[in-house]
Amino acid sequence: MEIQSLFSATLLLIIFSTTTHTVLCVETCNPTSCSPTGPIVRFPFRLSHQPRQCGYPGFDLSCNNRTQLVINLNSAGDFIVTEIDYLSQTIYIKPQFCPPIRLDTFNSSESPFDVGLWDRYVFFNCSSSAWYFPGAEMVNCVSGVNGTVVAVPRRFSNRFTNRGLTESCEFINLTGDVLVGFGWVVPFCQRCEIENGTCGYQNVETMKTGCSLPSTTGLSTAAKYGIVVGAGLPGILLLICLASFAKKKMNDRNHIQLRQHVQNLPTTTISLEPPRLVTGLDKLTIDSYPMTVLGESKRLPNPSDSTCAICLSEYQPNDTLRTVPECNHYFHSHCIDEWLKLNATCPVCRNFPEGSSGRAATDPLSSSSSPTSLFSN
Repeated sequence: MEIQSLFSATLLLIIFSTTTHTVLCVETCNPTSCSPTGPIVRFPFRLSHQPRQCGYPGFDLSCNNRTQLVINLNSAGDFIVTEIDYLSQTIYIKPQFCPPIRLDTFNSSESPFDVGLWDRYVFFNCSSSAWYFPGAEMVNCVSGVNGTVVAVPRRFSNRFTNRGLTESCEFINLTGDVLVGFGWVVPFCQRCEIENGTCGYQNVETMKTGCSLPSTTGLSTAAKYGIVVGAGLPGILLLICLASFAKKKMNDRNHIQLRQHVQNLPTTTISLEPPRLVTGLDKLTIDSYPMTVLGESKRLPNPSDSTCAICLSEYQPNDTLRTVPECNHYFHSHCIDEWLKLNATCPVCRNFPEGSSGRAATDPLSSSSSPTSLFSN
C-alpha cells in the first residue's frame, strides 16, 4: 500500500509539473498562406498584414499578384518561397538565373538567415519543347543560342540525359552555383516542433520566445509516457489479481460440484464368481488308463486313429499308446501323460473321462493297468 501511494504521488507530480501551459502572444495568430497549395506561414514568419507579435524581425513575407509567397532579402531582391521546413529551420526559394546570385553577393548580415543553401546547376540547349523534367528550370536570359535553355541540378543531370532527351537537348559548357534556400538559428524552435508545440513570444518587448504545448493535452512526450506507465502498470497488476481470483473461484466451484455428483451416484455392489479352475489328473489316475503296444500292422479299432492328436506324429510299430476311457481315443503314452497332468479332458473330444470330473489331483486311485499287446500280429 505504501509503494502504491508513493507511485501515485510521483505520477501526480509528473503530471502537474508538465501540464503548465505557457501563455504566448503568438496564440492570437493563426497559420495562413497565400494560396491553398502554398507554404503555411506561422511563427517566426508572418505576412505583412499580420500583427507584429506574429513574427520575428526579418521574417516578413508577402503575397504577389500571382498568389505566390515572396521573401525580400534587401539588396538581393525578392524571391519566391517554395517550401518552409520549420523542423529543420530552413526556407527554400525558387532558383533565380536572370541574373543569378553569386556567392559573393549574398550578405548574411543583411538578413536574419545565417546559412545560404546553394546548388550547382548544369545547362542544356533544347531544340524541342519536350524538355520538362522534375527540378529543371527554363532560363530566358541566356543569349546567343537557338532553342530553349534549361537548367538542371547537377545531381539530376544523369537522369535528365537518360530519359532520351539527348536527341533534342545539347549540353552547354556552362555551370553555376545558384541560391536555393536559407537556414536560421534564431529564434530556436526545433525542440518545440519536436514536441508538436507552438513556438512564439512570451514577451514581445524583450523578444523572449517560448513553447506552448497543444491545449488538448498540455503534456510533453515524457509526460505522456509517464501517464501510460503510471496508469498501465497498476491496471495490469489489477487484471492479474482479478484473473487469479476468478480462476480460484472457478476451481472451488468445480470441486464442490464434482463432490456433490460423486455423493449422488448410486452404490452398486458387484459380486464376482471365482472362475472354475480345471486341474489335471494325478499320476495314479493317469496310470490306470489302458496302454497298448502297437504291432507291425499298426491296426487300431478306428482306422482314422493313425496319428497322435497331440504331437501330430503317425504311429509306428512298437509305439506305446494309451487309451482315454469312455471315448477310446488313442495317443502316445508320453504325450497323453503330459497332457492329463495339466488337463482332465480328452484332447480330441474334450470330455471328462468317467470318474475324473471334479476329482482332486491328490485323490489316490488303487487301480492300475499294465501294458498289453493288443491288435498285434
